[in-house]
Order: sequence, then C-alpha cells, then structure tokens
Amino acid sequence: MNDQTENQPSEKAPLETSYGGRTPKEGDIVVGKIVKMTESVVFLDFGGRSQGYIRLSEFKNEAGEIVVGEGDEIHAKILSARGAIELSYKQAQQGQEILNLRDAWKSQTPVKGRIINVNKGGYEIRINGVRAFCPNSQLAAHFVEEPAREVGNEYEFMVTEFGDAKSIVVSRRALIEAQRAEMRDTLNDRIRVGDRLQGTVTRLQEFGAFIDLGDGLEGLLHVSEISHERVNTPSEKLSVSDAVEVEVIRVEAEKGRVALSMRRLESDPWTDFVAANPVGSVLTGHVVKLQDFGAFVRVAPGVEGLLHVSGISAEKRINHPEEVLTSGEEIQVVIEKIEADRRRVGLLTPEVAEARKPVEMNAKVGDVVTGKVTKVEKFGVFLEFEPKVVGLIPNGEMATTRGADHRRMFPVGTELEVKILEVERNRNRIRLSRKALHENDEKEAMREYREKHATPNSLGSFGDLLKDFLKEDD
Repeated sequence: MNDQTENQPSEKAPLETSYGGRTPKEGDIVVGKIVKMTESVVFLDFGGRSQGYIRLSEFKNEAGEIVVGEGDEIHAKILSARGAIELSYKQAQQGQEILNLRDAWKSQTPVKGRIINVNKGGYEIRINGVRAFCPNSQLAAHFVEEPAREVGNEYEFMVTEFGDAKSIVVSRRALIEAQRAEMRDTLNDRIRVGDRLQGTVTRLQEFGAFIDLGDGLEGLLHVSEISHERVNTPSEKLSVSDAVEVEVIRVEAEKGRVALSMRRLESDPWTDFVAANPVGSVLTGHVVKLQDFGAFVRVAPGVEGLLHVSGISAEKRINHPEEVLTSGEEIQVVIEKIEADRRRVGLLTPEVAEARKPVEMNAKVGDVVTGKVTKVEKFGVFLEFEPKVVGLIPNGEMATTRGADHRRMFPVGTELEVKILEVERNRNRIRLSRKALHENDEKEAMREYREKHATPNSLGSFGDLLKDFLKEDD
C-alpha cells in the first residue's frame, strides 16, 4: 500500500481547504478526477489537494475489464474520512440509481433490469446495481414453468412499489398487459392472414407452442398445425428458443389472439400419396396408435390410414387390435378405399383383402347346386359348391328339426344339394338353402300331378293330391 500512502493527503488543513472549506463527512457524494491507478486502488482528486482512494475491483465489469482510466471524472461516496479517505464508486452510482428508480416509480417510466437469482417467492433483479424484487406472478402474463431458465435474461420492468433502497418491487407483467392492450387496437393493421413471419418459441404446452413474433406480439401454434405428420406433443418437434417460420392463419384482434401454422408451409403429402397409390395398392406401414375400433397405420410421411378391427383377420373375430398388433409394429396393408374430400384412407390386411374379393362363380340365384360341407358353426353350415366359392346354409334353411346337431348330421366332406337364395358379391356372401330345395321339389311334384290328373271342378287339397301322386309311384 506504499503508493496509497504516498498519494494520501494529510488529515488537517489541506483537507478542509480542498473540499470547499469544510471537512468531508461519511456519506457525502463528491465529484473528482482519477489521478492515479495502481494494481489494487484508484486515487481520486475531488477538490484542491484532497484525494481519496477507491478499490480497483469496483471498476471491473463482468468480464474483469477495467472500465475507467486516468483523467476520467466520476462520482464517489465517502465511506470513511478517518485517516486515508476511502471512497466507493459503486455506492455513489447506486445512490444515484435509487434516486432514478424513485423518479421512474413516480412517473411510471419503464426501467431495464437483469434477473440474477430465483427464490421461492420470485426473482431478484439488478437495475444498474440496485436490487429489486419481482414476484412470480409479475414476470410474465402466463405461468413460468422453469423459472431457473430466466436467470441472466434482461427485460423492461415497471416500478410498482418504492419504499427505500431495500424495498423496491417491479413488474414486467404490467408492461406486457399494457402493450397487449395497445396491440389489440392496432393488430389488424400490423398483421394479416397469410403473412409469413419469423418467430421464436417461448414456451410449450400440451396443446401447442407459443411463438414470439417480436414487438410484443405472441401467437399460438396449435399442435395440429406443427406438421402434416401426427404430433402428439409439441416437444416432439420443437424446443424453447427455437427459431421458426410460421404462417398466420387467423387473427382475433378483439381478443389479441393470433393463430399460426408451420404445417401449411410444408408441401402436402396427401396429394402425392393419392396420386401414387390407388385403391388395391399393397403398402408397408407402421402402427402408430391403437383404438377400440381399429389401428392407425402410417403409410407415408404425413399420411395415416385406418385399419378397422373388422379388417384385421379373416379367420377369427378380433375384439381389440391389441390382441394381434403392437404400436410401432411394421405391417403390410392394402388400400380398401380413399375418401379424398375427408382425407381418409381405409385399410385391410392382405388376408382380409383376399377374402373380400368379389365372388366369381358360374352359378346364379335360383340355381340348384351340389357341394361339400367345409365347416359347421352354431349359426349354420358352410358349403363349397365351386372351387373357392363357399356359401352359408343358415340353420333355418337346413330343413332339419329345431335343435338338431348339424355337426353330427353333416360332418365336413358331406355332400349336399342346395338352392342359391342370395348373392352379395361386394360382401362376398352367398346364402344357400336345403329347405327351399325341398319346397321346390314339392311344387314340382304338384305341377306334374296336375298335368296328369287335375279336373276342372275338384282339385282337392295339396296334401291329398300329393298323397295320390306318391301312391301312383308305388
């Protein structure tokens, strides 16, 4: 401290004359010129022959750089007037800044501050070296999910309470709400539907992302407008601070709302998909979601089709897709239908698509055919009467007594003669009947008998005629 001692003034008369004829007192603010700088202190001449010292560390910025030089004129506060006069540059500045903050509070003028810490109740703010407090609810117009991420950020604040240097409360929300109120009045003049804008992601919610468009304007990018591909949550595609390009799709000036879209800036994969994949195309896709009614399968980027639960298996009944499918699984599917106006694709498994091909057969409704039993179910008997052409004889059309055991009476391979009642080619359904065939035999017998024995006046009952006809055969 030799340099300091050599440059310190004496404590008596020189001090009094150098400071306007009176002795400096602790707390006084003086104006002086830097006359010398050492490795540890700076000497300040603040009047006549009066000098004091200030620790060099008070003149270093955050990067450790010294921000003053010899000859600079500065304000300083007297910390101690006993012996060597110790001054403080920072405290003098702070004192002036407190006065400035008081003026800003009275005039409701915004001030700029930096967030330096977070505590349970809110944020510690530094405004030109002066400490202030911002409650949690006053930093933004919305709930801040990760307060720690705000440390280091600089914002403008409004001084809402000013008691003394230890009781200064500020609010950023008050400024935001005032800006939004002003913005609502001019929103339609500032932005239009169809505008393409650059923005920054400020926060993410399950339903979408909020985008800062600049000049206090914020818009909502709904999760459905992020991409043509399915996006479950915005975090799958976006992160806070990401720079994005968006298109304005809706402006509600009276509510101060702006709806945005990224999806509309992308090429539409739907048009290309439909052009390249007609009904009947076989594709490979990935199961992306399972529902009670079916599975959604991604068949191209941004294009998903529905594989209905009834279109999964041709052999057995499926109650829920999860019985045979898992999310993420790669499967083959066939396009059953495309609803271009509703942007929907209906899918089938190749197995079901093959089973649902329209029936191709030589026989027609009303024909009598012979076939072999292929399967017996509780509701009826399946009969193959042409290669790969199978029809159903419902129980009510079997011409058997109620409750008859068809599995025992007609085992697989049994030959039966039946009549074709109905053909639904689109649904690949053929309805057969033994009962109708028997009724047809009775009618044929009646016709033959009438041709031989009918009289103009008396035909008798059908039963009598049939009985006579059978007797003749005997």
